[in-house]
Amino acid sequence: MSGLPSIRIGKVFGIPVEINASWLFIFLLVAVTLTTGYFPQQLEGRSVLTYAVMGIVTTFAFFASVLLHEFAHSLVARAGGIRIAKITLFIFGGVSQMEEEPHRPGLEFVMASAGPGASLVLAALLFLAGEALYALHFTPVVIVVIDYLVVINLSVGIFNLLPGFPLDGGRILRAILWAITGDLLKATRWASRMGQLIGMCLVAVAVLGVLLFQSFDLIWFAVMGWFISGLATTAYQQQVVKSRLADVPVSRIMSASPMLVPAELTLEDMAHSYFLGGRHTRYPVIADGTVVGLVDIGAAQSVPRERWPHTTVGEVARRDLSELFVTPETTVDRVLPRLDPSQVGVVLVVEAGRLAGIVTRADVIRLIQETSGDAA
Repeated sequence: MSGLPSIRIGKVFGIPVEINASWLFIFLLVAVTLTTGYFPQQLEGRSVLTYAVMGIVTTFAFFASVLLHEFAHSLVARAGGIRIAKITLFIFGGVSQMEEEPHRPGLEFVMASAGPGASLVLAALLFLAGEALYALHFTPVVIVVIDYLVVINLSVGIFNLLPGFPLDGGRILRAILWAITGDLLKATRWASRMGQLIGMCLVAVAVLGVLLFQSFDLIWFAVMGWFISGLATTAYQQQVVKSRLADVPVSRIMSASPMLVPAELTLEDMAHSYFLGGRHTRYPVIADGTVVGLVDIGAAQSVPRERWPHTTVGEVARRDLSELFVTPETTVDRVLPRLDPSQVGVVLVVEAGRLAGIVTRADVIRLIQETSGDAA
């Protein structure tokens, strides 16, 4: 998505919402374009302050619409048993980060359809509201803003229905192909190729527009086309990797008999005995023979250095481990989302009520390298 940092702004329906730093650029661009170009053309004779307020309010409303689109995906996915890690707004809109992919084509079809459906329904409702306000001779300032939001939500809904992965329409296409063929990898390959084709078509439209009509506004088509084509390629490559890992149990790659950290150990001793030169950057914490938490470098760094000799590991350890436990038979592809750097980055393998091992991102990377070498 973006190498830039993200800021969490809160939770809605229990789902964390973040804003990536790249979003600030597109927010300012849209607000300035609306303030200096679109609204003065649509509604003449208003003050600069009026246009500025219209631009800022409309931009916020637009991104609220994007959030609604993503929440439609997320809530349907959650109803289908898929956990949603977070929703992030970034330069090209929004993305819902699922902890796992749908395991049946029907769920993917409904989940992918929910976003564009929400955008189109919102466009229809706004259109009816605008018509009602127009009939009541309401102030044109509000009506022009609503008209813009109608167009933008209609555009978002229709654009996302284009049948190329990873757009929503591409996910719908993949779900249909998956249901027909019974082969998720093959369905992903075909849907991704459609995504690459759509991306190249958008780039071609931009190039022709600039060369034939000197329409530099179409440069955004080239940017979007390049972005979609790249995501389509990456999505297929990721699916290839997941397919290779689908039959590999975590017991094959876990670090058996993992190092355990006593809860009463100080952060000072933890840093010297475990973090410096250790294999992992996070360790299970044990008290009275039971795993009670998980400690990582980030937890230690959150405590001022001078307090390390007086702060125990148990005081800073993550206590909620319910989402980190898996069985030895769980396949590696199912735990990949939980090993993402933005998540906890580790899963704990539990067998017969005891901790049998630990799996980190590094363990999966080694497995991928091994399977890639075997495939070569």
